[in-house]
Amino acid sequence: MGQQGRKSRTTGVGTVKRDWIASLPEGSHRLYGAALDELEASYVIQSVTLNEAFDSCAAGRMINARQYAFVFAGLLDRLAERLQGVLCAMEEHGRHYGTLPNVEPLAAENFRGALSQRIAQTDRLLATLLFHGRSRFFHKLHALTEALAAIQKQSHTAAEALAQDGFDWIPRQYQTLEILDYDLNTCLRETVVVLKSFFCVLPSEEVGPFRETLLSRMPSLKALAC
Repeated sequence: MGQQGRKSRTTGVGTVKRDWIASLPEGSHRLYGAALDELEASYVIQSVTLNEAFDSCAAGRMINARQYAFVFAGLLDRLAERLQGVLCAMEEHGRHYGTLPNVEPLAAENFRGALSQRIAQTDRLLATLLFHGRSRFFHKLHALTEALAAIQKQSHTAAEALAQDGFDWIPRQYQTLEILDYDLNTCLRETVVVLKSFFCVLPSEEVGPFRETLLSRMPSLKALAC
């Protein structure tokens, strides 16, 4: 069905909250659950690695702390790319089929990094003043993608600084990594909420096509989504 054959439901806080607690049909529930499990598992591994880095730093094991920081940056990359894959899959499907879920604009207070906060502020401003319906959904996807790219870049910068700076600078770089981990978690939660609302408006005949699109953008999901 093309874009002209479908309309999004009214976007708003109340409708997003109803989507979050709504039950999904079996096919949608299985695919959503598989995506959620994969993303959550990636974040747990990343967080454990960051905790190991903090513990090593606190214990004065600076070489280990630096090694964990590089591993953390790699794991952050992996999760960010998976989140970007989910966002891209929703955008592709939404543009092709006209499937538009309820969305809320990003909230700057849910982020700690200055750049992420500015991206969120812009998304809320445009959602309030300029965008409605279709544009609001796609702009939020774009804002999350932009925030994820910025977080990735900053994590690599911090990891490289840890390898080059003196030991006195290590606590400061780890504070940066902690902020980036927090903001990535916010992007994860925002993506999961949008995905749940997306499944709430996804017709049964579109579950198959969306599944293929999602798997093409997130191949690691194949074993869980069967």
